[in-house]
Amino acid sequence: MKTNLFLVLIKKEFSEQWRSSRFLILLLVFLFFGIISPLTAKFMPDIISSMVKEQNITIQMPEGTWKDAMEQFVKNISQIGVFILILLNMGAVAREKENGTASFLLVKPVSRNQYIICKFFSRYVLLFVSIAIGFLALVLYTKVFFGSVPVLLFAESVLILYLYLMVVQSISIFFSIVLKNQIPAGILAFVIILLVGLFSMIDNVGIYSPSQLIEESQTIISNSVINWQPFAGSLILILCCNIFGNRLFRNWES
Repeated sequence: MKTNLFLVLIKKEFSEQWRSSRFLILLLVFLFFGIISPLTAKFMPDIISSMVKEQNITIQMPEGTWKDAMEQFVKNISQIGVFILILLNMGAVAREKENGTASFLLVKPVSRNQYIICKFFSRYVLLFVSIAIGFLALVLYTKVFFGSVPVLLFAESVLILYLYLMVVQSISIFFSIVLKNQIPAGILAFVIILLVGLFSMIDNVGIYSPSQLIEESQTIISNSVINWQPFAGSLILILCCNIFGNRLFRNWES
């Protein structure tokens, strides 16, 4: 019965994300960056050269490579993609508190643990599907413009980026649980993610910051040795958001 109820809640989350177009937006964002990143890597050197040439300045720009396409993808997702991810998740729980959906579900035979677990799990799945679509577009267009594509390296880099995005998503959902309104939840999530980035600049302990995963996703493309610390820090932060978010929601008076 509990398993069936969990599946019903998951189906409800998927359906809601689709009807509200949030999943479609996320999907299109990753698809867009999967297409535009190889295009930027291929034609940006020519665009810059033509622009400076009009100013009678000569700059020899190196030709783009598949590495530039991957780096551009990581850069786009870790900046614009993160902001969009916060916007799409800041109302995960807060919105349902406001409109009464959460109270209605908890009257049913739905435990608060199941409710929160489904929130996190469903969004992790949809994020994975979205970044997988973006990855396929990235590989396809990189193959078109640059010929060879190290698919395995690309996949490893994207999986590291996915872990970082899970951190962003977890923080956003956590504050959506803690706060009653989605706007303050989004603002606070954005501030914390900025602080996580600043934490990476601290000597010795900064290596554990999830923000370091962005650099690690680039490092693996260069066949360099990656550090395990940011992976550990990211997993701990994700678990903390899930565990403490669950506990705090138990105390919420519906």
